[in-house]
Amino acid sequence: MKKASMHKTNVIWFLLPAIFGMLFVHFIPILWGIYISFLDLDLYTIASPWTAPFVGFGNYVQIFTSGMDVGTKFIRSLWNVIFFGIITVPAGYIIGLAVALLLNQKFVGRNLVRGLVLLPYITPDSVCYNVWRFIFQARIGLVNKILMDLNLIKEPLIWLVGERGIYAVMVASIWKGWPFASLILLAGLQSIPHELYEAARIDGANKWQQFINITFPMLLPISGTLLLLSSIWNFHAFNQFYVMLSSDPGAGADVPSTLILREAFSNLHYGLGSAMSTVLMAIIMIMTVISIKARREEVH
Repeated sequence: MKKASMHKTNVIWFLLPAIFGMLFVHFIPILWGIYISFLDLDLYTIASPWTAPFVGFGNYVQIFTSGMDVGTKFIRSLWNVIFFGIITVPAGYIIGLAVALLLNQKFVGRNLVRGLVLLPYITPDSVCYNVWRFIFQARIGLVNKILMDLNLIKEPLIWLVGERGIYAVMVASIWKGWPFASLILLAGLQSIPHELYEAARIDGANKWQQFINITFPMLLPISGTLLLLSSIWNFHAFNQFYVMLSSDPGAGADVPSTLILREAFSNLHYGLGSAMSTVLMAIIMIMTVISIKARREEVH
C-alpha cells in the first residue's frame, strides 16, 4: 500500500507541469474569453475589464440578429465556412484515398513518391497560399492564362475579390490538405490483413468488389476520425483566407475567423469578438461529441 501511494504521488508530480500548461494555455484563456463575451468591452473599457458594463447575452443577440450589421456578417460567415467544408472535406478525402490506393501498390521508387506526396502538406501556409494567390491573380495568374488558352473565358476573371474568392481558397486548401488524408488512409490500408484479399481473389472477387467489400469497410473507423478532424480544421479556417484574401475577404468569402479578427482587433469590439469565438467553440465541441457518440455506437 505504501509503495502504491508513493507511486501515485510521483505520478502526480510528473503530471503537474502538463496540468499547469493546460490551465494557462487552454482553460484559463477559454474561461476568460467566455467571461468577456458577456461584457461591453471595447477600446474605452479594456483598461479595466472588471468594471466594464455587463450586458448578459446582449452580444450573442447581436451576432445572431440578421437585421444588424454584425449579425448579418456573422450568420453569412457561418454559411460560408459550412459551404467551404462541404466542398473541401470530401474533395480532400477522395483525392487522398485515390493517392493512398496508388501508393499502396508496389512500384519502382514508391518510397520516394511517398515522400514527395507530403510536400504540399509540409509547405508553410504563408508560402503555399502566397503562391496560390499569385496563381489566381487576374492579369498574370496561371489560372486565367490556362482558361483563356482553352477558350473557356474571353477575358481575365477576378478571383481574389468578390464571390469567386471562396472558390480560389477552396482549390488552394484542397491542394494543401489532401496529402494528410493520403498519409492517414495509407496507414489504414497497410493495417488491412492481406489474407482477406487472398480469400476474396480465390472466391473470384474483382478489384472493385474487393474495394467495396473489404477496403472501404475496413477504412471506415479511420475515415470517420479523418473526416471529423478535417471538418473541425476547416470550420475554423483562417490562414488560407487571410493570406489569399486579406482580413476582409468580402461577404462572399468571409468566415468566422476573419470576422472575429476584424471585430476584436480592428474594430476593437472585444465583447462581440469573444461571443463569436465562444459560439464557434461550442459548434466545434458539439460536432466532436456527436461524432464520438456515433463512433461508440458503431463499436458496440
